[in-house]
Parts: sequence; C-alpha cells; structure tokens
Amino acid sequence: MSSTPVTLKAVQSEVSAQNAKSSEAEVKRCEDLILSYSKQLAKEKDITGIRTLVESIRAFYDLIGKARASKLIRDIVEHALSIDQGKEEKIDLLNNCIEWATTNKREFLRRSLQSRLIRLYNDVRQFQNAQKLSQDLSKELKKLEDRELLIEVSVEESKSAFNLNNLQKARTALVTAKTSTNSAYASPQLQASVDMQSGVLYSAEERDYKTSFSYFYEAFEGFASIGDKKQATDALKYMILCKIMLNVTDQLPAMLATKEVVPYLKNPRIVAIREMAEAFRKRNLKNFMNALKEHKTELVEDKVVSVHSQNLERNMLEKEISRVIEPYSEIELSYIARVVGMTVPPIEKAIARMILDKKLFGSIDQHGDTVLVYPKAGATKQFTRSLTTIRELTKTVDVSYNRAKQIK
Repeated sequence: MSSTPVTLKAVQSEVSAQNAKSSEAEVKRCEDLILSYSKQLAKEKDITGIRTLVESIRAFYDLIGKARASKLIRDIVEHALSIDQGKEEKIDLLNNCIEWATTNKREFLRRSLQSRLIRLYNDVRQFQNAQKLSQDLSKELKKLEDRELLIEVSVEESKSAFNLNNLQKARTALVTAKTSTNSAYASPQLQASVDMQSGVLYSAEERDYKTSFSYFYEAFEGFASIGDKKQATDALKYMILCKIMLNVTDQLPAMLATKEVVPYLKNPRIVAIREMAEAFRKRNLKNFMNALKEHKTELVEDKVVSVHSQNLERNMLEKEISRVIEPYSEIELSYIARVVGMTVPPIEKAIARMILDKKLFGSIDQHGDTVLVYPKAGATKQFTRSLTTIRELTKTVDVSYNRAKQIK
C-alpha cells in the first residue's frame, strides 16, 4: 500500500466499484484499503471517523459474505478500541455495530461484539453494565454450546463480579470458564485469562498466595508468548504482589533478573509495585504510603493490589504503633503520631481498631489524649505466679534461717 494518506472519499469510491462480478483480488484490495484507512484514523485518534467509515461501507458487507464481513467489522472495531481515549465514543461505536448486526440477523457477529463490549465495560470500570450484559449473553451461549466464546464471557463476568465485591458470583463464573476449557479448545489468550483470574480469586478469597503465584506465572508466560505486553505486565505485577504477601521480598531480585522479565521492568506498573515491595522489605511505613500516593493509578485503583495493600498498610501501621507503645504504660497520642510520621486522627482510629480486635490491651483517654496500656491477660497470670514463687521462696529462706539459728 502507498504511504499517501487514505481518504474516506477514496474508500467509498473503491467500495462503490465492487459488485458481484468483482474478482477476489479486487475485493481483497478493497478490504486492505478499508483496514489501512481505519488504522490511519486510529493513529489520529478519530473514533468518530471510524464510526463514519463503518456505517458508510455497509453495502460492502453483503458483497463479501457473513463470515468475512464479521472479521472485517471486528478488525475495524479493534482499531477503534486501541485508541487510549474516548471511552463513551467507543461504547457507542460497539452498540451501533451490535444494533446493525441484530437488525440484519448477524447473530454470530452480534454475540462476538457483545463479548467485546463486556471487556470494554470492564476496562473502563463500568462493572454493573459488564455484569448485566455478561449474565444475559452467558445464558444464551450455554444454550448454543458456544464454549470458546463462553470462556471469554465467563472470565469477564468473573472480573466484574470481583470488582463489585461479589466473590461468590466471581467464583461461580470462573468455574464455568474452567469447565468449558476442559471440554473445548481454549486459545493461549483465553487460557492465560483464565489463569490470571484464578490467581486473582485465590489471592483474594483463599489468601493462598503460593497457588496464586503459580497461576500468575502461567498467565505471564501465556500472555508473553502471544505478545500481549499489557496483560503480561499485569501478571508480573501480581507475581511481585504475591512475593510481598508471602513476606519473601528477598526472592524478588533473582526473579526480576530473568531474561523473560527484564523487558517489563521499566513499565510504570512494575516500577510502582517494586517501590511498594522495597518499602515493605525495609518496614518503612512512610515510604510504603508514599508509594501508594505517588502511584495511585497503578496501585490504589487496581482492585487486586488495593485489597492486599490496604491489609499490608494496616499491618505495618499496627506493628509500628505496637513498637512505639511497648515500653510505656501511658503514652500521648501526639507522641505516637510524631514518631510514626502521621497525624493524630488516623493513629487514634488505628489504635481504637487494635483495641477492638484485642491486638492491644488498653484504652484511649479522650481527656488527656493519651493511651493507657494494660498488662496482657497472660501477663497477669505470670505476675500471680511470680508472687506465689516469691512467697514460697521467702518461706524457705525463713525456715533455713531458723534452722541455722538452732544449730548455733
């Protein structure tokens, strides 16, 4: 193809020149021109232009047959979805294509586009819409026994349910996907997606980070093998997260030095999770919280990382507070906050939670803004035993002294 920019007029002219008598070479040349123009529009981030293209060449779809037309439409749509902006325009484009496919009874295309719309809904965090559409489409696919598409839809349904905090529904959808992979061929992309979601649920629900790591590793290898760098990067990020949760961050240097991993190390998502890992390794709460603050998109807004980072932050804060409080029976809240490097309100809230969870035996004196630390329940028994031992020893010493006097 020529490097000269393609125009909509040129595409429309080529399409109008095609008819039932057109040769295979002429039809193929027309397809290539359409795809070349859609790629050009994607580079220009012109989603509206792509929608105009899709609508203006619909006469060509009937000419090339349903299967070939479906592939062409999906390819054009993928070019539009590769644009990193205009989420509403992308959703409108997909809905427009789905409506056309429904009207023209292109059922296979309609289901394929709906599956892609579910994935888009998840990508733009419209999880309610993804959940509703995936449930409806999943029922239809089960009746048709379209297992390959069912795997894709079930994985996306599991993702949306997980992000809506419905772990039971997320697990049920994932079981459907896994069952389908056992009875039908799953492409490397689909298998890696199933492995990725399995790792997510094992870490969130079972807290089984070793098993989760294995799933994420399989997903990483799968995505890397097909060149899906975005998904491979996410899998690697979750592998590092598992190492943090297992408290084996000392294993990270060796893992990150492998040739398969090195190309991903400069990605912002990997940089962010490595900073969090380093702060955790050093038990530096301030650096840990700074990492979460500075990399909000990569860490806090990622539900998988967020669930565990909140627990890590809480555990680190509680250990830091316990370390500061340990030598005292009464200590000022302002002093604890100053040593920990935070303000008083979150420190007071954390201490109140520790008291309720019975991780700290004490109370907060609101009048004096101090924390009163009580002896632990076990410590009281130890004190009682110590006093008993001292009394018995005293008696023994007294008896020995009296006997010594009698000998004299």
